Amino acid sequence: MKVFVWALDEHLSWGVHYLRVIVFATGISGSGRLDYVETVATESGGRLKVIDVGKRMFEKSAELGIRIPEGKILDMDPFALDYLRAVTFEELLKELERYRGPDSPEDLVISTHVCFRWKKHLVPAFNLHYLNRIDPDVYVTIVDNAHAIKARLERTQWRGRLKLKDILVWRDEETFITEILAAYRQKPFYVIARREPPSLLLDVLYRVEKRRLRGDEPAIKAYLSYPITHVLSEPEHFRMKDEVKEALRKAGVIVFDPITIDEAALVGLAENAQRNGADDVDVEVDGYRLKLDVEEVIDARSDIIDQIVARDYKLIDQSDIIVVYYPTTHVSPGVLNEIHYGFTHNKDVYAIFPHEVRSPFFEYYTTRIFKSHEELIEHLASSGVLRQ
Repeated sequence: MKVFVWALDEHLSWGVHYLRVIVFATGISGSGRLDYVETVATESGGRLKVIDVGKRMFEKSAELGIRIPEGKILDMDPFALDYLRAVTFEELLKELERYRGPDSPEDLVISTHVCFRWKKHLVPAFNLHYLNRIDPDVYVTIVDNAHAIKARLERTQWRGRLKLKDILVWRDEETFITEILAAYRQKPFYVIARREPPSLLLDVLYRVEKRRLRGDEPAIKAYLSYPITHVLSEPEHFRMKDEVKEALRKAGVIVFDPITIDEAALVGLAENAQRNGADDVDVEVDGYRLKLDVEEVIDARSDIIDQIVARDYKLIDQSDIIVVYYPTTHVSPGVLNEIHYGFTHNKDVYAIFPHEVRSPFFEYYTTRIFKSHEELIEHLASSGVLRQ
């Protein structure tokens, strides 16, 4: 079997064809956006620099002799806040010149918000004039579980301000606005889960978008579809799911795994607690234990369920193909709907299905079915889907 192993430093030999990439990375407070992109920058080996707009605004206010407590910046007069943001972006624009010339080997991530949900209303966090002048090449929103976000916010100035439902709405607004901005500028947009490895975003930037800017063939991106409830209940099947994912990544496929956001588990915990007469559930995030009111989770249930479906379809949209790992003969409505959605949205659907008896509908809406992931990878390599 032919397998390609990909090197992240392949672009160092581009010479005069080197192109800088500017990434506009958004994500709500508590999403772990800044930590994630800074980890990505560290793993890039110095090829990627991060500028955090929020930090720059606090530094600029200090330079101007104005000390703003972190918990009060959103209570500032809107004109003063707009002025501070404009001054910050004016300096940022001057700094950006080094990323547009032919000499710098660095790419840039601008880490920021596009909106705040403060005191039950939206506060804008960007200026379209400056965004047009920056003209980012790629737009990304970093997302995490709503309960993980709440656990982080409860240790900050946001403590007690947002219910779980508020966080879900804010996260959706941040994603939606960022996607609209990308569409307006006709640039690519990605949703990246905080729990995906930093190498995923590096691959998207260097093996997809940089290649596309150079006019080269980008690496292939795949959405990994599988019956999550069944796989979670069968440790061997969960291990095999991860084995399929890692084999695909080793072969050069960029894989988006939907389980990196697993809020459905929180709903299950709350429903079990409610049946047993408990008033709250405990979750742990980054070593911090958060007690959540059961009614708060139940109140957010429909938002969680609807966003799972919408987000998974979005991950399919940003992929080139769907790889289905289907180790059971039990029907999975989620997988079948993802297969249908992908197939009818011009995606090739490759299924790994080791069983002999299968539905004609399963065959109809798949491009090809394989017994193992080794057979699938061999086919992808021999048919030219894996692009070196």
